[in-house]
Amino acid sequence: MKRAIALLGVLSVMALHARANTLDYDADPGAGYLFYFGGGANLRVLDDVNRTSVLGIKQINIAFFNANSSAVDVTLYVYDTGAGGVVGNLLYTATITGVPNGAAQLQFGAPGIATGIQSLWIGVSASAANAGMLLNPAGAPLIGTSADVFAWDRNGDGSIATNEYFFFGGNPVSNFAIEVLVPEPASMLALGSGLAGLLALRRRKARTA
Repeated sequence: MKRAIALLGVLSVMALHARANTLDYDADPGAGYLFYFGGGANLRVLDDVNRTSVLGIKQINIAFFNANSSAVDVTLYVYDTGAGGVVGNLLYTATITGVPNGAAQLQFGAPGIATGIQSLWIGVSASAANAGMLLNPAGAPLIGTSADVFAWDRNGDGSIATNEYFFFGGNPVSNFAIEVLVPEPASMLALGSGLAGLLALRRRKARTA
């Protein structure tokens, strides 16, 4: 019994450690924002994101600015990349409600999406105009890569047409302040080993009962 309690304690520590995230794509310096892009009410604005791995995504953080006096709802969209680098299939969507006036980092949980996919289009829509993603003042991402281009569903039909891709035209290049996080691989391995140990202990107890 003591061994079982001790093992459960170890598993609890492992489970907590396994919650640690590692940045897989980082275009958010955390400060110094000068501009945001308010695409319009319920219009999707997306940026191309090429992350450093193909692990399933755990969380997506987006630096966002609401210039309205009232709160807005913000919906996240994650697409894969189609042939020729265009916006492909919708993989995931989630909404955060009641985002107040001002700048904030929105943190969207993403349960293991985009496993095996490195090149994505990620962005948001807001429930009101004058609200949108903040631009990264440093230009290029610190981790991963992204081109000086974005997609904007300006006609509101829910898709990106060939005439709805735009160049920022910045020098250096511009990108939206987006972070993609995945579970820390070492923590995932440790948690898996701990669970395997617990299963082995349960089987041993069943044989001796």
